[in-house]
Amino acid sequence: MQTRFALIILTILTIGTQANEVDMTVSKGTEQSVISLLAPAPANMNVDQDVVLKAVFSVPLDVTSVQKNNVKLKKITQSQESMIDGEVAYDANENAVTFRPSTLLTDGYYEVEFKSLKATKANKEQQIKEIKYRFYVPEVINGYKLPLNPDPAVNNATLLGVDSNDNGVRDDVERKIIIKYKKQIEIELMMTYAKIDQETLEKPLSEALILERKASRASDCEMYLLDFGIDIKDSVGDSEDFTYNTKIRAKKYIDFNKALSGGVYGGSPADETADACDFDVEQMLKDRK
Repeated sequence: MQTRFALIILTILTIGTQANEVDMTVSKGTEQSVISLLAPAPANMNVDQDVVLKAVFSVPLDVTSVQKNNVKLKKITQSQESMIDGEVAYDANENAVTFRPSTLLTDGYYEVEFKSLKATKANKEQQIKEIKYRFYVPEVINGYKLPLNPDPAVNNATLLGVDSNDNGVRDDVERKIIIKYKKQIEIELMMTYAKIDQETLEKPLSEALILERKASRASDCEMYLLDFGIDIKDSVGDSEDFTYNTKIRAKKYIDFNKALSGGVYGGSPADETADACDFDVEQMLKDRK
Protein backbone atom coordinates (compact mmCIF):
# COMPACT_ATOMS: atom_id res chain seq x y z
CA MET A 1 0.00 0.00 0.00
CA GLN A 2 1.51 3.29 -1.07
CA THR A 3 1.40 5.97 1.60
CA ARG A 4 1.59 9.72 1.52
CA PHE A 5 3.69 10.44 -1.57
CA ALA A 6 1.50 12.65 -3.68
CA LEU A 7 2.71 16.21 -3.35
CA ILE A 8 0.43 18.12 -1.02
CA ILE A 9 -1.52 20.92 -2.67
CA LEU A 10 -0.77 23.91 -0.54
CA THR A 11 -3.89 25.50 0.83
CA ILE A 12 -3.70 28.44 3.14
CA LEU A 13 -6.49 27.82 5.62
CA THR A 14 -8.41 30.63 7.18
CA ILE A 15 -8.20 30.27 10.93
CA GLY A 16 -10.79 31.91 13.16
CA THR A 17 -10.78 35.00 15.25
CA GLN A 18 -8.13 35.86 17.77
CA ALA A 19 -8.43 33.66 20.83
CA ASN A 20 -7.61 35.72 23.88
CA GLU A 21 -10.48 38.19 24.00
CA VAL A 22 -10.30 38.54 27.79
CA ASP A 23 -7.29 39.27 29.99
CA MET A 24 -6.92 36.12 32.10
CA THR A 25 -4.21 37.61 34.29
CA VAL A 26 -6.64 39.86 36.16
CA SER A 27 -6.74 38.71 39.79
CA LYS A 28 -6.86 40.00 43.33
CA GLY A 29 -6.06 38.49 46.72
CA THR A 30 -5.25 35.01 45.41
CA GLU A 31 -1.85 34.77 47.15
CA GLN A 32 -3.06 35.27 50.73
CA SER A 33 -1.43 32.93 53.26
CA VAL A 34 -4.83 32.16 54.75
CA ILE A 35 -5.92 30.47 51.50
CA SER A 36 -5.28 26.72 51.32
CA LEU A 37 -6.93 26.03 47.96
CA LEU A 38 -8.75 27.74 45.11
CA ALA A 39 -10.61 25.50 42.69
CA PRO A 40 -10.57 25.94 39.82
CA ALA A 41 -7.16 27.54 40.01
CA PRO A 42 -6.74 31.13 38.83
CA ALA A 43 -6.35 31.39 35.01
CA ASN A 44 -7.27 27.71 34.54
CA MET A 45 -8.13 27.26 30.84
CA ASN A 46 -9.66 23.79 31.07
CA VAL A 47 -12.55 23.99 33.54
CA ASP A 48 -15.45 21.52 33.37
CA GLN A 49 -18.96 22.77 32.60
CA ASP A 50 -20.26 21.20 35.84
CA VAL A 51 -17.58 22.79 38.02
CA VAL A 52 -18.26 23.55 41.69
CA LEU A 53 -16.16 26.52 42.79
CA LYS A 54 -14.34 26.16 46.08
CA ALA A 55 -12.19 28.33 48.34
CA VAL A 56 -10.56 26.51 51.27
CA PHE A 57 -9.02 28.42 54.18
CA SER A 58 -6.51 27.55 56.88
CA VAL A 59 -8.80 28.93 59.59
CA PRO A 60 -12.51 28.41 60.34
CA LEU A 61 -14.87 31.08 59.07
CA ASP A 62 -17.63 33.01 60.75
CA VAL A 63 -20.67 31.27 59.27
CA THR A 64 -22.65 34.50 59.18
CA SER A 65 -20.16 35.97 56.70
CA VAL A 66 -20.80 33.20 54.19
CA GLN A 67 -23.76 34.64 52.34
CA LYS A 68 -24.97 34.40 48.77
CA ASN A 69 -24.06 38.00 48.01
CA ASN A 70 -20.49 37.41 49.16
CA VAL A 71 -19.72 34.91 46.40
CA LYS A 72 -20.32 36.02 42.83
CA LEU A 73 -19.71 34.38 39.49
CA LYS A 74 -20.11 36.16 36.20
CA LYS A 75 -19.49 35.34 32.56
CA ILE A 76 -17.45 38.01 30.83
CA THR A 77 -16.66 39.13 27.31
CA GLN A 78 -14.89 42.21 26.03
CA SER A 79 -18.18 44.10 25.94
CA GLN A 80 -20.47 42.73 28.67
CA GLU A 81 -20.89 40.73 31.86
CA SER A 82 -23.71 38.46 33.02
CA MET A 83 -24.22 37.10 36.54
CA ILE A 84 -24.50 33.35 37.11
CA ASP A 85 -26.98 32.16 39.73
CA GLY A 86 -26.00 29.42 42.13
CA GLU A 87 -25.96 28.04 45.66
CA VAL A 88 -23.40 29.12 48.27
CA ALA A 89 -22.49 26.76 51.12
CA TYR A 90 -19.92 26.40 53.89
CA ASP A 91 -18.28 23.18 55.05
CA ALA A 92 -17.00 23.72 58.60
CA ASN A 93 -15.00 20.48 58.55
CA GLU A 94 -12.97 21.67 55.59
CA ASN A 95 -13.19 25.44 56.14
CA ALA A 96 -14.45 25.56 52.57
CA VAL A 97 -16.80 27.97 50.84
CA THR A 98 -18.41 26.53 47.73
CA PHE A 99 -20.48 27.93 44.89
CA ARG A 100 -22.53 25.49 42.83
CA PRO A 101 -23.94 27.08 39.63
CA SER A 102 -27.63 26.41 39.09
CA THR A 103 -26.98 25.25 35.51
CA LEU A 104 -24.06 23.89 33.52
CA LEU A 105 -21.68 26.62 32.46
CA THR A 106 -21.45 27.34 28.76
CA ASP A 107 -18.09 27.83 27.07
CA GLY A 108 -16.42 31.15 27.69
CA TYR A 109 -14.57 33.30 30.23
CA TYR A 110 -15.67 33.65 33.85
CA GLU A 111 -14.72 35.73 36.86
CA VAL A 112 -15.33 34.59 40.44
CA GLU A 113 -15.29 36.82 43.50
CA PHE A 114 -15.21 35.94 47.20
CA LYS A 115 -15.65 38.97 49.42
CA SER A 116 -16.52 40.01 53.02
CA LEU A 117 -15.55 36.61 54.39
CA LYS A 118 -14.37 36.63 58.00
CA ALA A 119 -12.58 34.22 60.29
CA THR A 120 -14.17 33.27 63.61
CA LYS A 121 -13.61 35.57 66.58
CA ALA A 122 -10.97 33.20 67.92
CA ASN A 123 -9.04 33.75 64.68
CA LYS A 124 -9.92 37.37 64.04
CA GLU A 125 -6.26 38.31 63.57
CA GLN A 126 -6.42 36.34 60.30
CA GLN A 127 -7.94 38.80 57.87
CA ILE A 128 -9.40 37.52 54.61
CA LYS A 129 -9.19 40.06 51.85
CA GLU A 130 -11.30 40.05 48.71
CA ILE A 131 -10.46 37.26 46.25
CA LYS A 132 -11.06 37.67 42.54
CA TYR A 133 -9.78 35.77 39.50
CA ARG A 134 -10.74 34.39 36.10
CA PHE A 135 -10.97 31.00 34.41
CA TYR A 136 -12.10 29.55 31.10
CA VAL A 137 -14.64 26.84 30.24
CA PRO A 138 -13.79 25.33 26.83
CA GLU A 139 -16.28 24.49 24.13
CA VAL A 140 -17.34 20.82 24.19
CA ILE A 141 -18.28 18.95 21.01
CA ASN A 142 -19.01 15.23 20.94
CA GLY A 143 -17.61 14.97 24.46
CA TYR A 144 -14.30 16.61 23.52
CA LYS A 145 -13.03 19.85 24.99
CA LEU A 146 -11.84 22.14 22.25
CA PRO A 147 -8.78 24.30 22.80
CA LEU A 148 -9.12 27.98 22.03
CA ASN A 149 -8.81 28.97 18.41
CA PRO A 150 -5.29 30.41 18.35
CA ASP A 151 -4.34 33.81 17.03
CA PRO A 152 -3.33 33.10 13.39
CA ALA A 153 -0.43 35.56 13.56
CA VAL A 154 1.04 33.67 16.52
CA ASN A 155 0.06 30.18 15.38
CA ASN A 156 1.47 30.54 11.87
CA ALA A 157 4.64 32.39 12.86
CA THR A 158 6.45 29.14 13.68
CA LEU A 159 6.75 25.68 12.20
CA LEU A 160 5.04 23.95 15.15
CA GLY A 161 2.42 26.57 16.01
CA VAL A 162 0.32 26.49 19.18
CA ASP A 163 -0.52 23.33 21.14
CA SER A 164 -1.87 24.76 24.38
CA ASN A 165 -3.06 21.45 25.86
CA ASP A 166 0.22 19.72 24.92
CA ASN A 167 -1.47 16.67 23.37
CA GLY A 168 0.72 16.53 20.29
CA VAL A 169 -1.80 18.14 17.92
CA ARG A 170 -1.77 21.83 17.02
CA ASP A 171 -4.83 23.61 18.44
CA ASP A 172 -6.27 24.76 15.11
CA VAL A 173 -5.89 21.25 13.68
CA GLU A 174 -7.52 19.66 16.71
CA ARG A 175 -10.48 22.02 16.44
CA LYS A 176 -11.00 21.25 12.75
CA ILE A 177 -10.92 17.50 13.37
CA ILE A 178 -13.39 17.55 16.25
CA ILE A 179 -15.76 19.91 14.46
CA LYS A 180 -15.75 17.93 11.19
CA TYR A 181 -15.69 14.35 12.46
CA LYS A 182 -18.69 13.52 14.64
CA LYS A 183 -17.96 10.02 15.92
CA GLN A 184 -15.46 9.28 18.66
CA ILE A 185 -13.79 6.48 16.74
CA GLU A 186 -13.30 8.76 13.72
CA ILE A 187 -11.89 11.53 15.89
CA GLU A 188 -9.42 9.17 17.54
CA LEU A 189 -8.11 7.92 14.20
CA MET A 190 -7.84 11.46 12.83
CA MET A 191 -5.98 12.57 15.96
CA THR A 192 -3.55 9.69 15.40
CA TYR A 193 -2.82 10.94 11.87
CA ALA A 194 -2.55 14.53 13.10
CA LYS A 195 -0.01 13.58 15.78
CA ILE A 196 2.14 11.91 13.13
CA ASP A 197 1.89 14.97 10.89
CA GLN A 198 2.84 17.23 13.80
CA GLU A 199 5.83 14.99 14.51
CA THR A 200 6.79 15.30 10.84
CA LEU A 201 7.11 19.04 11.42
CA GLU A 202 8.98 18.59 14.69
CA LYS A 203 11.40 15.72 14.05
CA PRO A 204 14.59 15.83 11.97
CA LEU A 205 14.49 14.31 8.49
CA SER A 206 16.69 11.49 9.74
CA GLU A 207 13.60 10.11 11.48
CA ALA A 208 11.47 10.08 8.31
CA LEU A 209 11.38 6.30 8.08
CA ILE A 210 10.29 5.97 11.72
CA LEU A 211 7.42 8.39 11.09
CA GLU A 212 6.44 6.61 7.88
CA ARG A 213 6.17 3.37 9.83
CA LYS A 214 3.86 5.13 12.28
CA ALA A 215 1.77 6.39 9.36
CA SER A 216 1.60 2.85 7.94
CA ARG A 217 0.42 1.58 11.30
CA ALA A 218 -2.35 4.23 11.36
CA SER A 219 -3.33 3.15 7.82
CA ASP A 220 -3.53 -0.45 9.02
CA CYS A 221 -5.89 0.70 11.77
CA GLU A 222 -8.02 2.51 9.21
CA MET A 223 -8.17 -0.59 7.01
CA TYR A 224 -9.20 -2.65 10.03
CA LEU A 225 -12.10 -0.26 10.65
CA LEU A 226 -13.33 -0.79 7.09
CA ASP A 227 -14.33 -4.33 8.11
CA PHE A 228 -16.84 -2.73 10.47
CA GLY A 229 -18.29 -0.37 7.90
CA ILE A 230 -16.31 2.64 9.11
CA ASP A 231 -14.99 4.44 6.04
CA ILE A 232 -13.33 7.72 6.97
CA LYS A 233 -13.16 9.53 3.66
CA ASP A 234 -10.37 12.04 3.10
CA SER A 235 -8.75 11.06 6.42
CA VAL A 236 -5.10 11.40 5.38
CA GLY A 237 -5.82 14.33 3.07
CA ASP A 238 -7.65 16.26 5.76
CA SER A 239 -4.92 15.74 8.32
CA GLU A 240 -2.27 16.88 5.84
CA ASP A 241 -4.25 19.90 4.61
CA PHE A 242 -5.02 20.97 8.18
CA THR A 243 -1.41 20.57 9.31
CA TYR A 244 0.70 21.78 6.37
CA ASN A 245 -1.13 25.05 5.89
CA THR A 246 1.79 27.45 5.45
CA LYS A 247 4.76 27.55 3.08
CA ILE A 248 7.29 26.53 5.72
CA ARG A 249 5.12 23.62 6.85
CA ALA A 250 4.48 22.45 3.29
CA LYS A 251 8.22 22.63 2.57
CA LYS A 252 8.99 20.44 5.59
CA TYR A 253 6.49 17.87 4.30
CA ILE A 254 8.06 17.90 0.84
CA ASP A 255 11.52 17.46 2.37
CA PHE A 256 10.11 14.59 4.43
CA ASN A 257 8.93 12.85 1.26
CA LYS A 258 12.29 13.40 -0.41
CA ALA A 259 14.04 11.86 2.60
CA LEU A 260 12.12 8.65 1.95
CA SER A 261 13.59 8.51 -1.59
CA GLY A 262 10.26 7.66 -3.22
CA GLY A 263 10.08 4.21 -1.65
CA VAL A 264 6.92 2.18 -1.20
CA TYR A 265 5.99 1.38 2.36
CA GLY A 266 3.08 -0.15 4.18
CA GLY A 267 1.81 -3.11 6.09
CA SER A 268 0.10 -6.29 5.08
CA PRO A 269 -3.41 -7.67 5.70
CA ALA A 270 -2.00 -9.44 8.76
CA ASP A 271 -1.18 -6.02 10.22
CA GLU A 272 -4.72 -4.73 9.78
CA THR A 273 -5.89 -5.66 13.26
CA ALA A 274 -7.10 -3.88 16.39
CA ASP A 275 -3.47 -3.84 17.59
CA ALA A 276 -2.66 -1.36 14.83
CA CYS A 277 -4.85 1.27 16.52
CA ASP A 278 -3.33 3.50 19.18
CA PHE A 279 -6.64 3.75 21.04
CA ASP A 280 -9.16 1.30 22.54
CA VAL A 281 -10.81 0.53 19.22
CA GLU A 282 -12.54 -2.64 20.43
CA GLN A 283 -14.32 -0.81 23.25
CA MET A 284 -15.34 1.98 20.90
CA LEU A 285 -16.73 -0.56 18.45
CA LYS A 286 -18.79 -2.06 21.28
CA ASP A 287 -20.04 1.37 22.36
CA ARG A 288 -21.31 2.23 18.88
CA LYS A 289 -23.63 -0.80 18.74
